[in-house]
Amino acid sequence: MPRQPSHDAGTSSRQLPVILAPHADELLSSWISRHASFYAIPPLGMLRHCLPEVSSLRSADRNLTATQVTRLAGIFSTEPATLRRMTFSNVAPASRRLIAARPLQSCACHSGDHEPRPLLRSQFLGWRITCPLCGDLLERAGGHDRPSPFDRYKG
Repeated sequence: MPRQPSHDAGTSSRQLPVILAPHADELLSSWISRHASFYAIPPLGMLRHCLPEVSSLRSADRNLTATQVTRLAGIFSTEPATLRRMTFSNVAPASRRLIAARPLQSCACHSGDHEPRPLLRSQFLGWRITCPLCGDLLERAGGHDRPSPFDRYKG
């Protein structure tokens, strides 16, 4: 007899019918939001469909358990390691408070015509000086007038 997929209360463990490829350095919440846009539902609705216990997209970027990563990887038909690289799990917990709430910087190589435009992990890391994709210096995003303490390292 075939084994039925297990279901947690209120969660679907089935793979989504259409999976959008993640962009290099894309943030998990951005990838989930792009799927939500494709399926014409709110981003938080997409997250809650997969992980009803996670309160926000921001918390998904920062604090997923191994079980949650495995569940999301199954739903989005990807490897757990790929999904973990889309989060800030590699940032030491003591340094996570230094991760910006909104994108701080950008790079010209990321100004493609993707809609919605993916958000990159590097855009939230104020200590990041160069783009992980092309190696060019990152530029401060609009609305951030304060000088960065890392400006002196830019050359």
